[in-house]
Amino acid sequence: MREIQKYRYLFAALLTVLVFSLGILFSNFMDDRRSERLQAELNEDVVELQSQNLQLTYLRSNQVQSCSTMEEGLTNMIKDYNMRLNKVQEYQKNSIMNAGNFKQIKRRYVLSGLRYWMFVGELKKECDYNANTVLFFTETLQASECGACKRQGQQLSLLKQKYQDDLLIFSVPTSMDDGMVSVLKHQYNISEPPALVINREMVIHGYRSRGYIEERFTNSTGE
Repeated sequence: MREIQKYRYLFAALLTVLVFSLGILFSNFMDDRRSERLQAELNEDVVELQSQNLQLTYLRSNQVQSCSTMEEGLTNMIKDYNMRLNKVQEYQKNSIMNAGNFKQIKRRYVLSGLRYWMFVGELKKECDYNANTVLFFTETLQASECGACKRQGQQLSLLKQKYQDDLLIFSVPTSMDDGMVSVLKHQYNISEPPALVINREMVIHGYRSRGYIEERFTNSTGE
């Protein structure tokens, strides 16, 4: 009887290990699938922006008036970029095994936003494009990890609802180890989040209400 009971315990232990191992393998498989989808979307961002830059170069060299087409294309790309933030945050929340993958995905996402931000500056020089831009320096892409960053993000979301395509917001996590992020922090003297850079020229340190931020839109001369 004791031998039978011993084998039962052994079988139960082996079954538990098997179920646990299968759970880890499944979670890792799902992490990989999410990672692959996000990587593919971020690759598409790079290709789309390359196309936009080619159009801008062609516009400059041939005096071709295609501003409306470029603005429409940029608007659609940034909409996709904004929607992708939720996917990146969900990946961080649900990822169990692939912390390294998330670090790479987060970096590529942030750099895509900064490429768009720089492209907007170039587009404003060539076209009558007047959207306000905001660099939102936050601690991480998960703004909830910083109370003031979360409140600032909520204020920016309300402004985005009001201005729609006329307001472009790009998140920059100050904790991210990247050369471009370091350059921007140094250029705009960002010591701690939250902080905002409006239209490349006006810097706001600390949490501010949406009314305060909105006044700065009209006071800045743009890019």
